[in-house]
Amino acid sequence: MRLETRRKLWGVFFAGPNLLLFAAFVLVPVVGVFLLSFQDYQAGRGIFRSPWVGIANFSDLLFNPVFARDFWIALVNTGVITLVLAPVNIGIALVIAAMIFPLAPRAQNFFKAAFYLPGIISAVILAIIWQWMFTEHNGLINLCLRALGFQPVGWFSGRWSAVLTIVLSSIPYAPGGGIILYLAALGRVPQELIEAADIDGASPLQRWRAVILPLLKPTTLYLVVISTIESFKIFTPVYVMTRGRPANQSTSLVFEIYQNAFDSSEFGLASAEAVILFAIVMIFAVAQFRFLQSDEEF
Repeated sequence: MRLETRRKLWGVFFAGPNLLLFAAFVLVPVVGVFLLSFQDYQAGRGIFRSPWVGIANFSDLLFNPVFARDFWIALVNTGVITLVLAPVNIGIALVIAAMIFPLAPRAQNFFKAAFYLPGIISAVILAIIWQWMFTEHNGLINLCLRALGFQPVGWFSGRWSAVLTIVLSSIPYAPGGGIILYLAALGRVPQELIEAADIDGASPLQRWRAVILPLLKPTTLYLVVISTIESFKIFTPVYVMTRGRPANQSTSLVFEIYQNAFDSSEFGLASAEAVILFAIVMIFAVAQFRFLQSDEEF
C-alpha cells in the first residue's frame, strides 16, 4: 500500500468517530426534518408510513389564516430582533475592543475575562433574572422608574415592548466572543501601515476608517454571519420571559417551531418552519459573504 493511501486511511480512522457522531446527531435529524416537512406526520405510523402532503405544510404556513398569522408574526419579530441585535452586538464588541487594545497585557486579560465570562452563564438563569427586572409591579426597572417619578411600564403588555425586552436582555452578554476576536485581529494589524498613515497626517478617525476597519473585514464577516445565525435562532428569552405574551404576539421563529411541534404535535408544520428558517439563514449567509468578503490577509 502506498504511503499516501495509508495516510488517507489513518485520517479516516481518526476522523471516523466524529463523523459517526455528526451523522447520528446532525445529518440524520436534518434529513428527517426535510422528510417531515412534506408529511402529515402521525406518531403512531412513524416517518415512513405517515401520509405525504407535498408542499401543503408550506402553503398552510404562508397562506392559511389559521397558521399563517402566527408564522408571519414570529418571522417579523425574528427579523426585527436580528436587524437590531446583530449590528448592536458587533458595534459594541468593536468599540470595547478598541478601548481595551491600548492597555497593558495584564489589564487586557482582565477585561477579556470580564466581558467573556457572562456569555458562558446559563441563558435560562440570565433570562429569569431579566424577567424579574422587567416585571411590572415589583421589577427592578419599574422600581427605578417610580423612584425617578416616572410611570411604570407594562413591558409584557404590548407586542413591541415585549420584543424590546428580548433584545435588551440579549445584549449585555452577547459581545464577549466578538471582543476576543477583535482584540486578536487588532493585534495583527501591521504597525507600519498605521505609522504610514500618521506620517501622511491622518487623524485617528481616518486611520480607523481607511486602514484598520478594512483589515478587520474578515473578522467582521465571521461575526456578522455568526451573530445573524444566533439571532435567528433566539429562543431562551422568549421561552422564559414572554412565552409569546401578549396573545402570542412576541414569539420568535424557533419558539413558534417549538410550539407547533411539542404543544400542538404539528410536526409537519414545525419541520416546514425549520426548513424555511434554514433557507433564510443560508440566503443571509451567502449575501453576507458576497458583500463583506475580503482578500486582505495579514
